[in-house]
Amino acid sequence: MRLTILHTNDIHGRQDAIARIATIVKREKAAATHQVLYLDAGDVEEPANRLSNLTKGAAMHRLLSLAGCDAATVGNACWFRYGAGILAEHARASTYPQLLANFGGVDGPVPSVLLGDVGVLGLTAPFEDHAADVDWGFERLDILEAARTAARDLRARGAELVVLLSHLGLDVPAEPWDDRRLAPELQGEVDVIVGAHTHDLLPDGERIGSVLIAQAGEFGEHIGRIEIDGDTIVATVERAPEGTIPDPAIAAELHAIEAEVDERMSERIGRIDAPLDAPAVAEILRRRMGADVGLYPDSMVLAVLPPGEVTRGALWEASESAANPGVTTMTGEQLLDLLERGNALAFQAESPRALRGRLRGRIHAAGAEIEAGRSYRVAATDWELEHYGGYALAEWGLQVRYDFPIIVREAIEEHLQGR
Repeated sequence: MRLTILHTNDIHGRQDAIARIATIVKREKAAATHQVLYLDAGDVEEPANRLSNLTKGAAMHRLLSLAGCDAATVGNACWFRYGAGILAEHARASTYPQLLANFGGVDGPVPSVLLGDVGVLGLTAPFEDHAADVDWGFERLDILEAARTAARDLRARGAELVVLLSHLGLDVPAEPWDDRRLAPELQGEVDVIVGAHTHDLLPDGERIGSVLIAQAGEFGEHIGRIEIDGDTIVATVERAPEGTIPDPAIAAELHAIEAEVDERMSERIGRIDAPLDAPAVAEILRRRMGADVGLYPDSMVLAVLPPGEVTRGALWEASESAANPGVTTMTGEQLLDLLERGNALAFQAESPRALRGRLRGRIHAAGAEIEAGRSYRVAATDWELEHYGGYALAEWGLQVRYDFPIIVREAIEEHLQGR
């Protein structure tokens, strides 16, 4: 077998990078005398990217289709926020198959695909530690069994080489499986793991037994290359040159998407009599969830909307957050501790990776006066109520009921429409 696999992962909405990747992929495919595949290991979407945000990721799949992608695995950037239903829309927007073998009852993705004599299957991080809080609408399947079943099916269908597109991460102790722990279990069944999720750059790949693990960093800054010639498999990573001429088809598609988005975003959705800022959103969440107290931080508001008519576009661009509203019960002591920590000057000045360069700022509380010695029903989002946001502590063991898959700006829009 003579084969070249070009691969990317965790592009996270970098449109310019996709345009350069498209040029490189098309050039490689046109020049080759053997099979060249371009595979992506997930998270091409990004809430901080305007078009990805406003289309819930679908725009990015239209762009990746024009870049010549042959198959991609489902990442975690969209189903984790918008629900598994969004994956059917992504599949419709893609010319390539979306792969997902470890979720059952999901429309759109398929477990695997046979591309000539190359079999490709996909896995994504299941976020099992969140499973109890949300009715996800699908079943999480055992990862190892799902991988083995899909790989064996591909072999039975004639695959000479089996590639696993993995959005599990290279080394993630908090999850049940990652690439380094999975590779020893897939000897003789999977030949190559193209990884993602942890944004690792593996210049020469990493071998575990007979399995080669490859991962190409993040943001489309690099393109991974795997050359297969008979029994020889060699992995390298190349920087995607800044000087590469962007593919004009990407620019044309972006123009078309912008026109479609502008039409929908121009719709007037309501009127506000006071500025729509973080304290106002805290009050909207409090009312929506029937809570005593609502919480919302400055970092989740990109712009304060002035009084007057509000269009969907103005709202959505002022509130890019894809966080899900939720409600829980907290003691007064916990709530006071959260607010004290959240409004400490050093904490406000932090810029966690999830905020994409923004500072935390203040966290605001709306509703009841907070006292120690009593309990409160508290409305906020997963960013404030789960430990990964840094506000709530894991040892509190909060039991949160989420308004899933509604996201904050949809909750605000329903409020402005009187729903």
